[in-house]
Amino acid sequence: MDQVDKIFCQGYIDYLLTEYRPQGKPVSKFTAQNYYRVLNGALNAAVRADVIKLNPFTKIGNSDKIHRPESKREYMTIEELRALIATPMKNEAVKQAYLFSCFCGLRISDIISLKWRNVYVDNGQYRLEVVMQKTKEPIYLPLSPEALRWMPERGEKSAEDAVFDLPSTTHINIRLKPWAKEAGIDKRFSFHTARHTFATMMLTLGADLYTTSKLLGHTDVKMTQVYAKIINRKKDEAVNLVNGLFD
Repeated sequence: MDQVDKIFCQGYIDYLLTEYRPQGKPVSKFTAQNYYRVLNGALNAAVRADVIKLNPFTKIGNSDKIHRPESKREYMTIEELRALIATPMKNEAVKQAYLFSCFCGLRISDIISLKWRNVYVDNGQYRLEVVMQKTKEPIYLPLSPEALRWMPERGEKSAEDAVFDLPSTTHINIRLKPWAKEAGIDKRFSFHTARHTFATMMLTLGADLYTTSKLLGHTDVKMTQVYAKIINRKKDEAVNLVNGLFD
């Protein structure tokens, strides 16, 4: 273990980026970052077990480490969202749940587990009180009239009944892609696209980054910054639309 020093770790990074060719071609940045993360984690474990005094990766500059690239976040434009609303789906509950997510940002796991006891009214404002399945953190989410439009009527359901009567996650995903195709949407499409749509829509309409982060239930505002970058790119594209018009 004494031989695993800064030079060894830098060499490992260089090997992953320049020499490692398992199938004759470079691995993706995601794969390289995963390999880096595993070794870094093992060295941290070695420090905790008093096998080594210091993780040598800490001596390497941040710019020289392998960072996970930003994943592409597909989202619906306002026009595409209107097309989805206008397009029927065989399972109305799935359509309602998807559009509800577009207007409140909940993940599919949270919508499936949503019960009527999680819905309450505070001074005329409908809200959700939910412990998010992924983070186990509570979130208090105000619901807009547009979100309420896609919430089913409670009727005679009890507090412990599910708000949405949904099939399995697999069946939900099977329904989504044909629906999007029929609406004329030709992009990567999943239920999580609804959450991305909510985030980009909030920022596009003027909500600040911190508020949007809280609405999404992010534990760190940095997780929300990827959406701000998307909006900034859209601004750049909009400004450049005038290029060549006055030559």
